[in-house]
Amino acid sequence: MRLAKITITTLLFFVLLTTANITQAQTTYEDDPGFFTPMVESLYLRGGIFEDTQLIGPAIGYRFNNRYDLSLHAELLNTESNILIDASTIQLSILNLGLTAGQTNHWDNNLLLRTELSAYHSFNLNLENYQGFADPSLTSILGVSSIYKSLSISENITFMPNIGALVGLGDYDPPVSSGNLRQGFDGFVAGPQLGLDTKFSLGNSFSITAEPQYCLRYNFTNEYSTGTLTFNLLFNF
Repeated sequence: MRLAKITITTLLFFVLLTTANITQAQTTYEDDPGFFTPMVESLYLRGGIFEDTQLIGPAIGYRFNNRYDLSLHAELLNTESNILIDASTIQLSILNLGLTAGQTNHWDNNLLLRTELSAYHSFNLNLENYQGFADPSLTSILGVSSIYKSLSISENITFMPNIGALVGLGDYDPPVSSGNLRQGFDGFVAGPQLGLDTKFSLGNSFSITAEPQYCLRYNFTNEYSTGTLTFNLLFNF
């Protein structure tokens, strides 16, 4: 019941935001104030005999002017798993909340510098038959700074290749699940990232931006590196 109430409240929050008085089309690259919505901030589904997992996380942001914006990401992880066939079913539900502050500096020659600072913290809603495991938890801060080059292919299509660097600090006990929480890392991390954003303008008040991105994180605390390829769609109203 508690999980249902939290889920309904979260959905209502996003409905209210997206049905508010929304102005001109917005992405992190635009100038006018208004809302933008990263539609695939978190999405992972897995079904099977030993594990059934859903990771869903809508997000919404607001641009205040041509430099500053703020976005909220609510990520819900639900997992039912059996490590052994005759073992009790492990059930867990975790709500992971993230807040991202962004700043965009526009330069000459269609260049811009994009800087983001994200903070995440998780809350355990249900840990049934989780005895013997460390309770999952996440608190992390990640800073990313990237340079973008805007290349207009046509009136409606714009490529925005980008290169940047990231640095972060986290305290993470991962859940017994194949789904990984966004910004889930433990210790001090740093590394480069590459992206090729592509913006499709569909009129004066709506656009879609595809954001494929690859980042390489080296964990200085635990001495290992990991590469991650992500894809996001940004709907802009």
